[in-house]
Amino acid sequence: MILETSDFQRWRDDQQSRLLWIKGDPGRSKTMLLCGIVNELKKSMPKTHFLSYFFCQATDSRINNATAVLRVSSVAFSHDSTRLTSASRDSKVKIWDASSGECL
Repeated sequence: MILETSDFQRWRDDQQSRLLWIKGDPGRSKTMLLCGIVNELKKSMPKTHFLSYFFCQATDSRINNATAVLRVSSVAFSHDSTRLTSASRDSKVKIWDASSGECL
């Protein structure tokens, strides 16, 4: 499993390496892989730590690259982690369903 590989553990434990970028061809289960990683990280993280993650969509040129992710200037999660609010440099605020990734 990916969580047991030395590369993943090095990323997880290295305070200087805080970005994990997963990429690959469409239909290769990257989303499911990342969902599993997020769930495992949430279980093992202290309550004082915060985990943020973003899903890019290959077929949407507005959100399929690192620049799109970096446009987000702030993120807030609801207390029950079901909703996510994002604000970007263009002054747009969006509310997202955390489980489906859909903009509400």
